[in-house]
Amino acid sequence: MTITIAWVRQNKNTSELLVASDSRLRAYGAMNQAQKLFRLERGDCCLGFCGDAQVAYPLFVQVGTTLNNFVRTRTRAEDITDITDTIGRVLNNLIGSWDLPETDKADQLTSTRILFSGWSWKHQRFDIGFFMANGCTFNFHRRKMRISHPWHENRRSLVFIGDYEMEYRSALNDILERRHGVHPTQVETTKNVNFDYEPVEALQLLLQRASSRDDLPSIGGAPQLIKIYPHGNDLPIGIRTNADDHFLFGRRLFDWEKTSYPILDLMSEIPRILYPMAEIPLPADLHNGIEVRNDSIGAEAATILEDGDGD
Repeated sequence: MTITIAWVRQNKNTSELLVASDSRLRAYGAMNQAQKLFRLERGDCCLGFCGDAQVAYPLFVQVGTTLNNFVRTRTRAEDITDITDTIGRVLNNLIGSWDLPETDKADQLTSTRILFSGWSWKHQRFDIGFFMANGCTFNFHRRKMRISHPWHENRRSLVFIGDYEMEYRSALNDILERRHGVHPTQVETTKNVNFDYEPVEALQLLLQRASSRDDLPSIGGAPQLIKIYPHGNDLPIGIRTNADDHFLFGRRLFDWEKTSYPILDLMSEIPRILYPMAEIPLPADLHNGIEVRNDSIGAEAATILEDGDGD
């Protein structure tokens, strides 16, 4: 099982889609560095899943292979809102090939969800939804998660699939209270918010609890994160959980391993993006002998990325 979430982050005058998941697969024991989010060659969308990995994973992988194989779905000629039918046919075709009685298949598919989200060039908006089975037939849903009172997302976007929904809602409420605060006299008043990184912070809070307690056995590892922009490109985001632990798609990076992807630092009170490329010193003669402080260049590079929606 798992927790997978997707939401729209408001960033200055634009917005961006974020998709996150935990990193645990359970079968014979728990594997805590498993990739659960997958990029597609078209770059403007991604896949996630939850459920029994022995069932969900083959479905999930074949959907990605199908979309990458067909030229219209691979090159964005077909909008993401138009390829949900294709995904549904792939899922249902695979289930049809499963050599089990219908009732047994339906039981096995009860917890399986395939998340599909990205940027729609046709409608000029982010589209977030998931496939779930009704019996042995998968259908697409755009069901948003309600967050706890008094919080209200200005434009509802948060989608949740997987286990521990009530626990996740409580963790998100704790993060929002910590970040924005609620005065006792405002308890009955709705408080509107735009999400920043609070949804992945709530996921990390649950994962920290799961590492020290036995009441959340279906989730584990570190968060994994993908960002998708309105210009139709995706960007994997590394995760920093402490000074020595950095993860990419759930896998802990080796001590010697470097990444050029931005890293979301979850150690600080307010998460911040680190830009590894900003730390690379410039050659001394790059500016024809003009002295330039490397830390200033690093800060400038980060500012350029921030202003250009590169974070």
